[in-house]
Amino acid sequence: MRTSRVAKSRLDSYERLTFVTLLSPAGEDISGARTSTMTADPDSASTPVARPGAYPVANRRLPAALFSGRMAARVAPSGAREIPNVPRTGSLQDIVACKRSLLVTYRRDGTPVPTPVWAAAADGLLYVRTERAAGKVKRVRRDPRLLVAACTVRGKPLGASFEATARILPPELEPLAERTLARRYGFGRALFEWAMDRMRVDMGYLEITPGAWETSGQPST
Repeated sequence: MRTSRVAKSRLDSYERLTFVTLLSPAGEDISGARTSTMTADPDSASTPVARPGAYPVANRRLPAALFSGRMAARVAPSGAREIPNVPRTGSLQDIVACKRSLLVTYRRDGTPVPTPVWAAAADGLLYVRTERAAGKVKRVRRDPRLLVAACTVRGKPLGASFEATARILPPELEPLAERTLARRYGFGRALFEWAMDRMRVDMGYLEITPGAWETSGQPST
């Protein structure tokens, strides 16, 4: 009888391991913990990881991300397109009180591009997780100036915007951004981000600092 119980226990363990392996590339389970036996890179061992279960492929985006992003910009609510032209009297508290935030970044020719996002605040800064190859990230690299406002899910502004600057966070600061976002949005965001990790989308984080631009006026060429 004892032999039978031991054999059954080993079988159950094998089935659980097989289940995780089939569901998760690189030996990742749905909790985000790594079960791979690959040797860690000694140079990266001391660098904290924001999402340990993520194995992104460089520059990978969601299917049809470019097309959907362009379409979203074209059909954005009129208030989102007009917000760069109204007084910029908003504040960080407006974002804290709302679940969605509108980021307005600028193309090279000065055209504003509004994008609704999840954003969470900590110590006077805002954090956003986004695809590294997203248009707004490329625009921030070229010109860090942007506008931020509270908005609806579709991107309709719920108040005035405020000026800010953004940067792409280095890996060692990403865990703080992830914890800040996770605390604010809970299970709904966790499920979405887990799907991004499963598809191995290349994700990064923006850190946004509220404050008037050093150069007045709208960004332009």
